Amino acid sequence: MLKRHEGLRLKAYPCSRNHMTIGYGWNLKKPLPRSIDAYLNINGEITKEMAEKLLDISMDTAIRQAWDIFPQFGGFSERRQMALVDWLFNVGIGTALTFRRALAAISAGEWGKAADAMEESRWFEQVKSRGIEIVEMVRNG
Repeated sequence: MLKRHEGLRLKAYPCSRNHMTIGYGWNLKKPLPRSIDAYLNINGEITKEMAEKLLDISMDTAIRQAWDIFPQFGGFSERRQMALVDWLFNVGIGTALTFRRALAAISAGEWGKAADAMEESRWFEQVKSRGIEIVEMVRNG
């Protein structure tokens, strides 16, 4: 799902928020692993395998953040877990923590309210079909 939502680009590009990005949405404000950084500097692009490695790192981070925010994360349906990891991957922990109504509703198991709060956000307007899919998964499990 993340691969579909992010798309793959082996050369650096500005994302919709004008942050330089590479691979499957790796924000280049975060340091790259040394070997990948060296390869990029020499070749002007990374390999698909390198993009996969960066995606694994980012997914691990988003999953860890989901557990940090929601201690009950393991009890959520698989689809809700996927939706929340995708959302955290997309917005980052700092922005996610500003979604106070959605976070409170998720923690209370009020999935409809959580979905409504996400749907009413500026994020939802910006991400279009990705937001529609994530909100549906949060709402319906």
